[in-house]
Amino acid sequence: MPIVYINRHEDKYYLKKALTKTGKIQYCTVKDTKKINPDDLVEEIPPGYEFYEEPQDARVYFRKIPAYKISDDEVEIIDSVMKKHETVSDYIIDKGVNDITVNIVHIGKNDEDYFPGFLKIRKKYRQYESVLKFGKEGKKSIEYTVKRFCYRSSVDDWIVMERSKDLKYLAQKYCYHIDKESLYNFHRF
Repeated sequence: MPIVYINRHEDKYYLKKALTKTGKIQYCTVKDTKKINPDDLVEEIPPGYEFYEEPQDARVYFRKIPAYKISDDEVEIIDSVMKKHETVSDYIIDKGVNDITVNIVHIGKNDEDYFPGFLKIRKKYRQYESVLKFGKEGKKSIEYTVKRFCYRSSVDDWIVMERSKDLKYLAQKYCYHIDKESLYNFHRF
């Protein structure tokens, strides 16, 4: 039985292997298995690899597991703060090698009251936007940064809003503003 990964858009991705010119095995994800030799479909995930789903558009990749410097406990701190958020109910936390990115879709908790059935229809087609990024810096003395994206044409990049040794403090201070214009009042130029 080939491995199947189903993303949040309910698309099925199969894992395929192929040989490179040098004889090494290369893995890729495919949606359509009709044109593929069934022997090329993988039945067991090789050690050290994982499926990765893009937070923004749910595209699926198969990759080597990165050497994360971010722990699951640090991700849990951000998630616990976001779960208490009053107006954001739909978010994805993406664990990177050196950072944690919070992605939100711009649908409020009460939108279902005003537009019955809206969330069910939109669920398959929603896209997320990266709004906050919590970075981890330093080897001996750990320091966290919180960044937001700056849309000014002269910058057009992530800008640091604050640094602290306390990740929970940064999360509680900035996650509140994640879907508000007040987020853009925090900047360092």
